[in-house]
Amino acid sequence: MGKCVFKTEEGICLIKDKNRVQEFSRNIRDGCKRIITAVPLAALTIRTTACASDVVSQINSLSTFVLSIIQAAGVIVTAWGVFEFANGYQSHDGTQQTSALKRIIAGLIMVGAGTLMSMLGVS
Repeated sequence: MGKCVFKTEEGICLIKDKNRVQEFSRNIRDGCKRIITAVPLAALTIRTTACASDVVSQINSLSTFVLSIIQAAGVIVTAWGVFEFANGYQSHDGTQQTSALKRIIAGLIMVGAGTLMSMLGVS
């Protein structure tokens, strides 16, 4: 068979074959390489996840800010459309009234943009 490579305190030979010893030591080296590779990758993954949550929170706050600007502009456009419609109604100008109604509808869409975005599943 071959020489006994590892003996226990009781005198039991654990590995007798030289090829098995080489395979055993190769497995230990491969395991160590995997551990040395896996630990930094795990640390990077944890850090990347933390950074990703920071980025996502920043994007969400930016999207909330832009959405509030759009809603404020929608209020202004709606008010402008109402005044334009009143002016067109007073002067009996059908083209101006139609244009004003389009502006009012566009302003209302801008005001309700947040609700529309949540209904579409965005943000």
